[in-house]
Amino acid sequence: MSYFLSYCKAHGSSLLTGYQALRTEGFLCDVTLEAEGSEFPAHRSLLACSSDYFRALFKSHTQESRAHVIHLHVPSATGLQRLLDFIYTAWLPLSMDTVEDTLEAASYLQVTEALGLCGHYLERQLAPENCCFTANVAARFGLARTLGAAERCIVRHMRELLLMGAGPSGLLELNPVSMKVVLGAPDVARVAEMRLLGLALAWLRQEPATQRLAHSSTLLGCIRFGLVPTGVLRRVYSGSGLTLPTRIKGLIIQALNYHTAPSRQPLLQGEQTSIRSPQTRILLAGGLRARETVTEEIVVLPEVVRNRRPAPEPEEEEEEEMEKEWELTQDVVSFDVYNHSWRSLTRLPAPLLGHSVCTTGNFLFVLGGESLSGSPSSSLAGGPRSVTALVHRYDPRFHTWTEVPAMREARAYFWCGVVGDSLLAVGGLGSCGEALASVEMYDLRRDRWMAAGELPRPLHGHAGAVGDHGVVYISGGKAGRGEGGTSSLRDMYSLSPGERAWSKRAPMGTARYGHYLAVLRGAVFAFLGRYEPFSEIERYDPSTDQWTRLRSLPYDRFCYGLAVVEETVLLLGGLKWRDSRQVPTRNVVGYDLDLDRWEDIGCVLPWAWSGLRCAVLQLAEGGEETREGEPEEALDLQRSPLTFVIIVLYCNFYLR
Repeated sequence: MSYFLSYCKAHGSSLLTGYQALRTEGFLCDVTLEAEGSEFPAHRSLLACSSDYFRALFKSHTQESRAHVIHLHVPSATGLQRLLDFIYTAWLPLSMDTVEDTLEAASYLQVTEALGLCGHYLERQLAPENCCFTANVAARFGLARTLGAAERCIVRHMRELLLMGAGPSGLLELNPVSMKVVLGAPDVARVAEMRLLGLALAWLRQEPATQRLAHSSTLLGCIRFGLVPTGVLRRVYSGSGLTLPTRIKGLIIQALNYHTAPSRQPLLQGEQTSIRSPQTRILLAGGLRARETVTEEIVVLPEVVRNRRPAPEPEEEEEEEMEKEWELTQDVVSFDVYNHSWRSLTRLPAPLLGHSVCTTGNFLFVLGGESLSGSPSSSLAGGPRSVTALVHRYDPRFHTWTEVPAMREARAYFWCGVVGDSLLAVGGLGSCGEALASVEMYDLRRDRWMAAGELPRPLHGHAGAVGDHGVVYISGGKAGRGEGGTSSLRDMYSLSPGERAWSKRAPMGTARYGHYLAVLRGAVFAFLGRYEPFSEIERYDPSTDQWTRLRSLPYDRFCYGLAVVEETVLLLGGLKWRDSRQVPTRNVVGYDLDLDRWEDIGCVLPWAWSGLRCAVLQLAEGGEETREGEPEEALDLQRSPLTFVIIVLYCNFYLR
């Protein structure tokens, strides 16, 4: 005998249609629900199938379980009506005006499917103007997924919400759990920490005094006080009008100590001093730029880059038809290598060429170089220049430059790097144009430069890198005065931690000057410099003391900038030889370590640029536009002066 099981999809909807018809006719209704004086006839069987509350109620042996009229004191009549419509039809009418009543009824009567639909609706309606309301509703009714979505929306639009005003945006009415999540979010973008502190203080002020102290520790503990200016910290500590928990006072004192020890700040980094929403950027600083392309600001947006035709192959680059007039530049530009966008970030304290840069603790150090010694109004490259010993440090947290102690000797065309808690400056050209063998070290803890031995011979135009275990490598360069004189060298030296004497290593296969070294996966890579006709690349293995020749760059390049991002070596800008002339090249090429291959990444520098130095830094998202230490709303000042005044007054009010 055969057996066949059939299924009818329409049966369920037909059953509900039948129940709805019975409800409309008032036929076989065996219970009446009452809320706010309104009565709603219903069927016990359908209520028990749809609601855990009614299922439990009707199974119990209480007087209410047998009652013909059940009085419901929590749901509103509107919410109960909509929920019964859903139970009988599977359709749930929702709007932002009624969703709270519907959720209240669904939550009280434990209609799980209705709760899910309400949560999904709130997520689809999320916008800056309702995200705080949604977070409060989701927190009240236990909609975890919706709550998370609302909190992410608040974080994403925090700048916009603060511009609306903390009151109108709903931030001051935000529930304490969500406020903690928002204030502690690592990806709040384009909002100064001082603004978040002002928001936290404003929220606490309108809390009942009995709950304020408990919430103070939770909320203020999310603030990164190291990113708040000193003056604001002092006002909060002594004049906020709030009773601060001991833990928060300790964090503020720790931040004040951080601000009063600028030389040690790179060594004191932690969550309290880390910028939110950090983005990896390559910084291009100083050098020479073509004079006819001078602009106040360069902004190349990603969508423009994507719509631009691909950059030509290097060997097909159009030759410059006119001889360029170069000038020393103070420009510091950030490059988003992922989106191919350029933004003006800041300016060096003075135009520089032949300088060195390094980073530690997410600070940029700019050391030495040649600066203009003639009229400050003229920055032409051919003007008189002098070698400087000055050192400046850039802090992306506050967009500020700080002058740190100058080096013991003026240097240009030298190498500097970070070794442990110190900066190391090696060789270079001195103030009289002589090659230097001296090495000096800047102790960040003691804020002073000290002699650190000498190279085996005077060098300038050499390259350096810090390898595994803190070993310093120096290669190539020249020993004579200026660019002329002696030939480029192949020598390679190393200095291990704790040693004073340099060790000679296997020489490079190619003599190099004005080149770069980079350390990747424990190996040292040498990239081409000036006067290298074959553009050869080499890799040094410290364990075997041997060099290996790699794929050559398909064209020459020198006076470029080099940066390493995620094990990809990038060469930016510089010069090349064309018909016995030096001409600029504005493209960016990358070296794939795994494939031993070079490729043009498809973007060009904002102007012809040579002699630049590059470093990798973490900047706050939008930090190239919104700068700490300046009014955050500076970008909106011309569009809406009134908005700027209102926001500044708002923040100052809550910090009084």
